[in-house]
Amino acid sequence: MSRPLALDDARVAVLILRLAGPAILGISAHALQMVVNAWFVADLGATAIATIAIAYPVTLLVAALGYGVGIAAASQVSRALGAGDGTLAGAAAALGFWLALPAGSAVTVAILLDTPAWLRLLRADEALAAAAAPYTALATVGTGLMLVMIVGGFVVRAQGHARLSGAIMVGGFGLNIVLDAVLIRLCGLGTLGAGWAIVGAQVAAALAYLWVFARGRGALRLVSPRRGGPGLLGEALRLAVPVTGSSLLAAFAMALFVEAAAPYGEAAVAAQGIALRLTLVAALPLLGLVAGAQVVFGHAAGAGLPHRLRRALGFTVAASLAYGLAAGGLMIALAAPLVGLFAQEAETVRAGIEAVSVFALAFLPIGLQLTAAALFQAIGAPRRAAAVSLAAQGLALIPPLLILPPLLGYEGVLVSRVVAEYLADGLGLVLLLAWAAGARRAAGAARIEGREALLMPAPHEAAHQSP
Repeated sequence: MSRPLALDDARVAVLILRLAGPAILGISAHALQMVVNAWFVADLGATAIATIAIAYPVTLLVAALGYGVGIAAASQVSRALGAGDGTLAGAAAALGFWLALPAGSAVTVAILLDTPAWLRLLRADEALAAAAAPYTALATVGTGLMLVMIVGGFVVRAQGHARLSGAIMVGGFGLNIVLDAVLIRLCGLGTLGAGWAIVGAQVAAALAYLWVFARGRGALRLVSPRRGGPGLLGEALRLAVPVTGSSLLAAFAMALFVEAAAPYGEAAVAAQGIALRLTLVAALPLLGLVAGAQVVFGHAAGAGLPHRLRRALGFTVAASLAYGLAAGGLMIALAAPLVGLFAQEAETVRAGIEAVSVFALAFLPIGLQLTAAALFQAIGAPRRAAAVSLAAQGLALIPPLLILPPLLGYEGVLVSRVVAEYLADGLGLVLLLAWAAGARRAAGAARIEGREALLMPAPHEAAHQSP
């Protein structure tokens, strides 16, 4: 395994990019897999596209557990390794799997017991619920298996070895692309083939992480969580619950969004699916960048280097805004050919172009909310981090989504997305400016409120990845 990067590198921008590189590569592999999957499914018609779109909020319920527990495990592992306590690190890592896998299995079983009922909660009609149920069931099983990759990735990155996590992500999602081609196109299994492709790829990724930990790769070995002491579980839950809640809120908001589009027909649902997928693809590399920056933020704050923290923050804000403007502008300019990759029916194409253009407009300043959340997580200000994350993950979307569609119809569904994103970005900007003003008043020190601070990660070499 490669040696971890030196977090005291004076080249702050270079360090952020080097930390972000493996995460961006792995996340981009996921993005590519999603695009290729949508391209294969496009030939199957609007019902197939709607199937993929309406299944996503259901599978997100399972994935949310992994992200919350993964962040908690990474926090505990990194601090334990920093203190030289390999036993505690191994116990924390094992606890992450013990928390995520049984809970994920329980949610998966609940969805499998009556998959059409979950889809009807999204206002899918009987025909769409019946058509989407087989794929949704398989995708849910695949997401349950993905919990191993999510938690394993956080634990491995907490040791400073982001390249290993990136390699497994690239391998897993690359295999998914191959399986999509074989099962959807060559075998003619349609959306059922897409579901089996997810399952097969995640089985391979899970086996890769089992090999990593069985061979003792890295700085820790998994041991019984009991060896971590009585406070380990309580601390893990305090760290995991807010993140999991934010992810579940995202699933709920996504469900509301799909539900709001459902009365306008399959073309509208399919258009939302195309726009959501393209927007997510555009955002994934940015998430990798912010993951790298968060490590530098935490190291600079913990080392008492306010000038370095401000330099890292300034670079991240500038880079993320530049990326948002470039990616969003390209999506608007190329909306027609992009939608044409995933849809053939004229009605779906028209609705897709409109949805992609609106979503791209909402995407332009997204770097503000992502950078703000990363900063406040890194310096130990969880209330402000939670405020930005909860706003971005759904609280800002729910009010306009309840108010605008009854007034404006389908246009109100689209406008709700813009309103929500700009509210979250505005909140992120206000909190960043308030923090900067407070830091200046404190003679440049990074202000950490005592009553707000939780047991956050000490300066370490993890490259945390946001969902």
